[in-house]
Amino acid sequence: MLFIIITLTCLVLQFFLPWWIAGVVAFIFAAWLAKNAFHAFSFSFLAIFSLWVTMSFIQSIPNQHVLANRVGQMFKFPEQGFNWLIILFLTGCIGGLAAGVSGLAGFYCRQAVSK
Repeated sequence: MLFIIITLTCLVLQFFLPWWIAGVVAFIFAAWLAKNAFHAFSFSFLAIFSLWVTMSFIQSIPNQHVLANRVGQMFKFPEQGFNWLIILFLTGCIGGLAAGVSGLAGFYCRQAVSK
C-alpha cells in the first residue's frame, strides 16, 4: 500500500513541483503508514526508484537515448552505446536514496513524537 501511494502521489506532483517533492511525499506517507524502519526505507526507495527509471526511460525513447548516452560519455563510461542504461540506473538510485532516507526520517519522527 505504501509503495502504491508514494508512487502515484509523486507521479502527479512531480509534473508541477521540483524533484525533491519525492522526499516530502515519502516522509509524510512513511510517517503515516510504515510498520517499521525497514518497511519505511525499502518501500520509499523502491517506489521512487521504479518511478524515476520508468519516467527517464519514457522520456529517453523519443531521441533514441542520445542525451543519456552523452551524459554517460561525460562521466567517462565505456563507449558501448548502452551508457543510457547506466544513467537510468544511477538516476533511479539517486532518487531512491533521497526518498528512502526521507521515508526513514518520517518513520523515526513518528516514533519520536508518539513516545
